[in-house]
Amino acid sequence: MSTDVFPPLRRDRRVHGWIASVAVSQAGDMAWYVGLAWSAAQVTTPAGAGLVMGIGALPKALILLYGGALADRFDGRRTMILANLARIVVLTVAAVALAIWGLSLALLLAVAVVFGVVDALYTPASGTLPRRMVRSDDLVKLSAGTQLAQRLAVFAGAPLGGLLVAHGGLGAVMVVDAASFVVIAVALAFLVKPRLPQPVSTGRSIRADLRDGFAYLKRDTRARTLVIAFSGLNLCVGPILAVGLVQRTHEAGWGSAWFGWFEACSGLAAAAGAVVAMRWKPADLARSGLLALVVQAAGCALIGVAPKYAVFVAMAMIGCTAGIASAQLSAAFQQSVDPSYLGRSFSIVNLSDEALMPLAMTGFGALISLSGIAVACVLVAAGFAALMVWSAIRVNR
Repeated sequence: MSTDVFPPLRRDRRVHGWIASVAVSQAGDMAWYVGLAWSAAQVTTPAGAGLVMGIGALPKALILLYGGALADRFDGRRTMILANLARIVVLTVAAVALAIWGLSLALLLAVAVVFGVVDALYTPASGTLPRRMVRSDDLVKLSAGTQLAQRLAVFAGAPLGGLLVAHGGLGAVMVVDAASFVVIAVALAFLVKPRLPQPVSTGRSIRADLRDGFAYLKRDTRARTLVIAFSGLNLCVGPILAVGLVQRTHEAGWGSAWFGWFEACSGLAAAAGAVVAMRWKPADLARSGLLALVVQAAGCALIGVAPKYAVFVAMAMIGCTAGIASAQLSAAFQQSVDPSYLGRSFSIVNLSDEALMPLAMTGFGALISLSGIAVACVLVAAGFAALMVWSAIRVNR
């Protein structure tokens, strides 16, 4: 294929549009998350607020695998555009209902559920797009640029959501979030156009495509190993950062401000790691990324045992390796998985977050209660490191 089809990334408007749309999406999501959480706290009990924040995961988990099959059967870009249009309609209707009947628990639950359904269709489709836009050798840079944009968007989106809900209520958050989806839909429709065709699944039905997707992972060792590693990564690191760090900060009496600084340190280090990933190109992306996560596992263990200022070192280790490994492993995943199975494989990885993460969080909390924060962090980190080493050994078989 002519090199004219793939211009250098620094001059590739389609890539720039993709990264910008990812950043806008992330900022909008964070603003919505803050606005939804704050609004839920105003109209219901803590248990009700927890229901609002978690209920969207249920339909997403139930539909995600079908979303992956649809992503492999239909054009991913069109699916993403339709999903964004659906989000705009939902937010518009919700804003009208809010203006007429006011804020209520029923309204928040309805929006959260519908968003969960739409996300189940959007997420797998978005995973099929990068491979169709750039050369295989440029996937690491594209992934690193996307990671960096997402990290920076989080810093912008969270305070934006707080300001909007404070001064304009949930209605203002809805309007801004809907505007972000308009921007993304327009970018996808007119700017972010894939350069390579999308191989489509050949099954007679969605259910047949799902069976074929699992059969593919069963016979392809490299793809299966990456799916297992990604799923294990999320289930090990997520609870340590979401539960372990909070408990360590609380038990040590350091105060909530220190927790915020720890999180900021990790975010900045992750951004730095993404910059490193743009310039570092190891011979074996998958193995390099997996072994980098062994360093991340060491940082996870340190959270449970290190003194206050050493926790910054632990969070920097976790953040930096996340920025590097995420870019390398995302590129390796795009390169390794058969293009006609990319949506289904991507949906299986995401399903671990939606379906198993609540169990992992609960189990880790129970482990802390039984053994203490130090032992819990070290045990989970050791298991995490072992899984990454095992994956690094098997990934090229």
